[in-house]
Formats: sequence, structure tokens, C-alpha cells
Amino acid sequence: MKRTEHWATQEYDTHLRQHANDAFIWGTNDCCMFPANAIQSFTGVDIADDFRGKYSDEASAFKLIQTVTGGTTVAEAAAYCAVKHGLIEYQHPLMAKRGDLVVIKNGDNLIAGIVHLNGHQVISVSKTGLVRLPITSIVKSWSV
Repeated sequence: MKRTEHWATQEYDTHLRQHANDAFIWGTNDCCMFPANAIQSFTGVDIADDFRGKYSDEASAFKLIQTVTGGTTVAEAAAYCAVKHGLIEYQHPLMAKRGDLVVIKNGDNLIAGIVHLNGHQVISVSKTGLVRLPITSIVKSWSV
């Protein structure tokens, strides 16, 4: 998977600005689709192709995760997408860099996200909107 030449200053930056205030919507703008959409904006690759358009609420999302991955968590869905698309998992998750796919701890939940352009935060979306967390919240990460 290859990033576009000016991915950080053009596609990824534009994507983050355009979607900064988007509401949480299962299957469109949730914690799995948000990082997948961002990655697609600067690589052209849809890492969530096995999930996109196939669920519309929490129950159907987790049923699809089980059907596709055999797992039951967002972390397992992220790992599945990463492996399927050849993303290499960092041995030390905090080695993640800008634009990398991550699984982060948000309260009691593990959600998927992406390293922000500033390199010091991770970003995702929750039911209450955009979430920015410190990079130290990463529990798993893959190089994009």
C-alpha cells in the first residue's frame, strides 16, 4: 500500500478538516470506518472493503465482525483488515507514526483509530463525536 506523494499536507489534512464535525453513524462514520476512510483518502485502498455497506447498527456490526473475522471485537476487525491488506504490525505499538492504523483504549472500550497529523494524538470517532486521545492510548498499531 502506497501513500500519495503529498498525503499529509493534502489528502489526509483535507479529509480530517472535512469530517471533523461529522456525526457518528454505524457503517459510515464509526470507529472502524473513520480510520478506514482516512487511509483510503491518502492511499486509494479501502481496508474496510469486507465491512463497508454491510451493517447499519451496533448489533449488525458485531455480527459481521464475527462472520468475517471469527472474532468479537473492534480490535480483531482492525487486525483482520491490517493483515488482509499487508500492513505490518509494530512490535512496539507506540512506534506508530502519522497516518498509521491503531487500536486505542477509549475509557473501557477498545476502538480503531488513526495517528493524527500532529503525531502526538490518535483520532477516531465515538457515539459522542470526534475523539482525540494521547498517543499513549495505543494498544496495537500497524504501519500504513
